[in-house]
Amino acid sequence: MVDFINEVEEELRKDKYNQLLRKFGPYIVGAIIIIVAGTGFVEYRKYSKEKIAKAASASYMSASMLEQEGKLDEATNKFIALSELAPNGYAGLSLSRAAGIQLRLGEYNKAIALLDKASEHFETPLHKDLAQLKVLYILMDQGRYDDVIARAGNLMYDEGPYRDLAREIAAQASLQAGDEKLARKEFTYLANTPGVQRGVKARAGQALALLKAKTPEITDAKSDNKTDIGAEPSKDEQDKQD
Repeated sequence: MVDFINEVEEELRKDKYNQLLRKFGPYIVGAIIIIVAGTGFVEYRKYSKEKIAKAASASYMSASMLEQEGKLDEATNKFIALSELAPNGYAGLSLSRAAGIQLRLGEYNKAIALLDKASEHFETPLHKDLAQLKVLYILMDQGRYDDVIARAGNLMYDEGPYRDLAREIAAQASLQAGDEKLARKEFTYLANTPGVQRGVKARAGQALALLKAKTPEITDAKSDNKTDIGAEPSKDEQDKQD
């Protein structure tokens, strides 16, 4: 009798399980498929990124070797080609290297264009703004002071990693362009604002001192020990003359 009851309970459990399976089975199978497919996709993406990174690293080293061998045009072309396929970090770095080669060749405009492009590929302000700061120094060296002033403002935002250097070069460009008023304003800011880099602050103070020394001081033409030409002699002077 006990065995019979156990068999009945077992059959009931099987029937209940089958009902649940028929009801929720498709959802369970679907969830399993999604999990398996998602895991496979993540692993594939990871593998693809690693493969691309390895290929980019190999191409980067190859371009570097060409540069060391003095094959500058080939190295430039390889760096540029790599930037079109590599992840953003490698792309920005490759374009920066290409810009450096063009700078050595005296191709300043090409170097500036490559650095601008490199800035677009970098993701962090530290690297994006560094590329733009290099452009400022190239422009300054070329005497393109108006361009320096126009571009420097983009790097002077509050959290900019190179804001002090950008303001300093803008002040120098203003001075070279003949705008001493703007130069004094920027140098004064750098010399007196808390938190400015020590080196920049010191150079700004020196620049202000030079500007002050350059400007002639206005003195009073009258002196207690001198008599203006054409003025009437005092009574004491008349007595002495007599």
